[in-house]
Amino acid sequence: MKEENKLDKLDKIEKLSRYTKLAWDRGLTESTSGNMSIRIDNKIYTTPTFFVKHFITKDDFVELNLNKEKIKGDLEPSSEYKMHLKIYNERKDINCIFHAHPKWSMMYSVTSKKIPIRILPESIVLLGEIVYLPYKMPGTDEFADVFTEGLRNGSNVFVLANHGVTVCAKTIEGAYARLETLETCSYVSAVAGMFSGKEPIQISKDEASKFFRKLHMK
Repeated sequence: MKEENKLDKLDKIEKLSRYTKLAWDRGLTESTSGNMSIRIDNKIYTTPTFFVKHFITKDDFVELNLNKEKIKGDLEPSSEYKMHLKIYNERKDINCIFHAHPKWSMMYSVTSKKIPIRILPESIVLLGEIVYLPYKMPGTDEFADVFTEGLRNGSNVFVLANHGVTVCAKTIEGAYARLETLETCSYVSAVAGMFSGKEPIQISKDEASKFFRKLHMK
């Protein structure tokens, strides 16, 4: 049984390494920026600091416990590990986190504009209510603490002023899907606005509610 659990853990870390590389390759983060993690049996496996994600492998992840202590890894954990631990400690339903710097979503993080999520059915379903957080110095307790209220209200998508975005989900696939959907939504909204000179047309709240009910989500 222990051997099976070990293989299952390695499979999950391997999967996260592939999705992390995919995020970098698709331009959802850049250079050494961004950090991704997964929770397995109350241990956290996070990308290392100052690491170009295109080259990530399962052996590069750093193992931490929920008390901020490094357990295993040749490299140092991401400088944003306090944010990851805050999210995991607040929400038992979350097992994967992607923090990234997608270009079009970043346009919204450096302005006062909000991303109109009701432009597509997929963005309504996957994103939910986006929380916009004020700038705090990355890597600090103060930065991690600003997530608390949004997490307790059930939000899974955060736009960080002058910094980036953080998305979370129960699964690796779910977290990645939120990240890419957020960027698609940001791109379509921004380009549509430039193309038409107007705010993009959104699906009505009533139609959005009907869609939720159809999917048995509300």
